[in-house]
Amino acid sequence: MALDYFKKLSIRWKVALATSVYILFVLLGAIFFTAFSFEQKLLKEKNQSIVENIKNIIESYKDSFVLRNLEKIDEMIKKIDDLPSVFYVSVLDIDGRIIGDTDISNLGFVNKKLLQEFGKKPVIKKEKNIISFYYPVKIDTENIGFVVSKYNLDILKYTIDKEIIKILIQTLAIASLVILVSFAGVFVISGYMVKPLINLKNKITKITTAYIDSSEIDLEPVEAINPDEKCIKDISDVCWLLSENAGDILLSLGDKSLKECSVCEKFRQLSGDEIQQLNYSFYMMVASLKEYLRKLDEAHRERETLNCMATMGEMSAKIAHEVKNALYAIGNAANYLKNNIENDLVKEFSGVIKEEVNRLNKMTVSFLNFSKLIEPVFEKGNLNDEITRSVMLLKPDMDFENIKLILELDKTLPDFPFDKNLMKQVIFNLVLNSIDALKEKDSEDKFIKIKTEYIKMSDRKIARITVEDNGAGISKENKDKIFQPFFTTKPKGTGLGLPMVYKIIFSHNGAISMESEEGKGTKFIIDLRPE
Repeated sequence: MALDYFKKLSIRWKVALATSVYILFVLLGAIFFTAFSFEQKLLKEKNQSIVENIKNIIESYKDSFVLRNLEKIDEMIKKIDDLPSVFYVSVLDIDGRIIGDTDISNLGFVNKKLLQEFGKKPVIKKEKNIISFYYPVKIDTENIGFVVSKYNLDILKYTIDKEIIKILIQTLAIASLVILVSFAGVFVISGYMVKPLINLKNKITKITTAYIDSSEIDLEPVEAINPDEKCIKDISDVCWLLSENAGDILLSLGDKSLKECSVCEKFRQLSGDEIQQLNYSFYMMVASLKEYLRKLDEAHRERETLNCMATMGEMSAKIAHEVKNALYAIGNAANYLKNNIENDLVKEFSGVIKEEVNRLNKMTVSFLNFSKLIEPVFEKGNLNDEITRSVMLLKPDMDFENIKLILELDKTLPDFPFDKNLMKQVIFNLVLNSIDALKEKDSEDKFIKIKTEYIKMSDRKIARITVEDNGAGISKENKDKIFQPFFTTKPKGTGLGLPMVYKIIFSHNGAISMESEEGKGTKFIIDLRPE
C-alpha cells in the first residue's frame, strides 16, 4: 500500500523522501554505533579507574596494617566504600582474620579459604555483574594484610548510560534538523531539476501541435560575447544560433542541421548545457521533419502511391532513429542536471545540502575508515620525493596564510618500501594541522618545517620525519589526548586525523611522538624502519 502511494508521488517528492530516509538510516546507524562504542570504552575506563583508586587508597593506608591502627583501617574502608558502585569492603590480617568490614558483624571471623583461593597476587574475579577485587597489602615482598572489595557493574553502567542518553538526545535533535534541512533542500533542488523537463515536455507538445503544421519556427538568437556569425560547417552563410532569423535559417537547412550541427564544435559551445542542447535538438528535428514532410508532399504529387508509402516508411525509420537519439540525450541530460544546472537558487541550496551532507559524512568516515584494519600496500619508493609531492599540493594554502615552507630533506635516505598513499595521508594531516595552528597566530614570521634524516638508533638505522611549526601549540592538559579517537579542539573537527596518522605509522611498524609548548609551536617526530 505504501509502495503504491510512493509510486504515485511526483519525482521531487520521491527524491526528497528517498534522500531523507537514506540520510536518516545513515545517521541513526552512525549515532547508535558510536554511542555503543563510547559506552563500552567508558565502562572499561571507569572499571579500571575504580581498581586504580582502590589500589591508591589501600597503598596510602599501608602503615595502618603495620601499626594495627583500626581507626585508620575503618577510615580506609569508608573511603573505598564511597567510590562509585562499591558496596562491600573487607580487610583481613595476615592470618585471614577480618579486622575491618563494611558489615561490622563480620569482624573477628577467620577466612583462610579466601587466602588459599587467591594467593599473594592481586586478583579480579567477575560473577555476573559483580566484580570482586582481591588485593594483598605488601611491604617489599612480604604480605601484611589483605583487602577484598566488591562493586556492581550495573550501577556503573547505569551512570554511564545516563550521560550517554543526554548526548544521544542532543545528537538526535541535531540529526532531525539535518534531515529536515536536507528534505527541504532536496525538495527545492529536485523541483528546479524537474522544471526544465516539464518545460521540455510542453515544448514537445507545442512542436507537434504547431511547429510542424506552421511554416516558421520561433527561435531567439543565442547571446554571445563578440560572436563570430560565420558557419564553420559552410552549410549556410551564418550560424543560425547567432542569427536574428534563426528559425528561418534552420528550416532552410532541414536535415542538414541534424547531420552537421549535432557534430559541430561551435554548436556545442553556444548551445549551453545538455537541457538547452536537447531543446535545440528538437528544433533541429522539427526542421528535419518539415523537410521530410515537404519532400513527402512532392513525392505524393509526383509518384505513385507505392513510392509514396516507401518514402513514408523510410521517413518513419529515420524519425524513430532520431527519437531514440533524443531519448538517449534526455537520459544523459537528466543525469547531468544534478551537478550542472545553471541556476543561482539551485546552487545556493545545493551548497547547503552539499555542506551538510559532506560533513557528517566526513565523521562517520572518520569513524569507519577508522574502524577498518589498515593494510598498507608496500611499494619501494623515495620518501623525500613523496613528501615533496604531498607538500606542494598544500603550498597554495600556505602561501595564502603567509606561511613559510622549509624543507630539509636528507639525500642519503635510501629508497625503501612504504605505502605511498597512506604516507601522503600522514603528511597531509600533519601539515593541515600545522596550517590550522598557524591561522590562530598573529605573526608575520610563520613557518612549517619538514625534515628527513637517516640516523642510527641502537643497532639499526631509521628514517626520521619531523614536521614542525611555530603555531599556537598544544596545552598541557591536551598533550596526552591528541592521539585519542574523537578528541579535537577544532569546532568542525572529527578527532580522527591524528589517530589515523598513528594507525598508519603503527601499520608501518614505526613510531610517532609529539613535542609541543603552548604559544610556541609543535613538533611531530616519526621514525620508520627502512629495512
